Amino acid sequence: MTPFKRTGSSRATGTLSATAVGAAVLAAAAGFTPDAAAPPSTDPNPRLQESQDTVSFATQILPIFQKRCAKCHGGEDENGEVLTEVSLSLLEYERVMVGSEFGTVVEPGDPDGSFLMDMITAGDMPPEGEGDKVPEEEIALIRTWIEQGALNN
Repeated sequence: MTPFKRTGSSRATGTLSATAVGAAVLAAAAGFTPDAAAPPSTDPNPRLQESQDTVSFATQILPIFQKRCAKCHGGEDENGEVLTEVSLSLLEYERVMVGSEFGTVVEPGDPDGSFLMDMITAGDMPPEGEGDKVPEEEIALIRTWIEQGALNN
């Protein structure tokens, strides 16, 4: 191998050793990829274990919010007015991430620091008489979505 020639301050010099090149070629020939060495998932949500997919806001989380939360946080009343109790709408990603008049409700990557998780796991939301409590499977899905960074996908 020939070293890279330095022609200016923005270029680095260096060489690849025959050992490094040989190891890379052997690993590729054996079908090794960095992902192949990853340990199996210990995700408590079996649906995610099977697919290893990222939780989708649009197809998995939003339907939960529509079913369980829209009555007070983003749905329309009989006059077509949008209901946003405590200024919180959960039916648009951007509004979810803005939060309520009290601040953010979702902390991407931190479900334990997310007020939304506190409210649904404690059973405070939805309030008694306003709908069924959020089932554990849906809570786990929301938790995973937040853990994965609360993506707009």
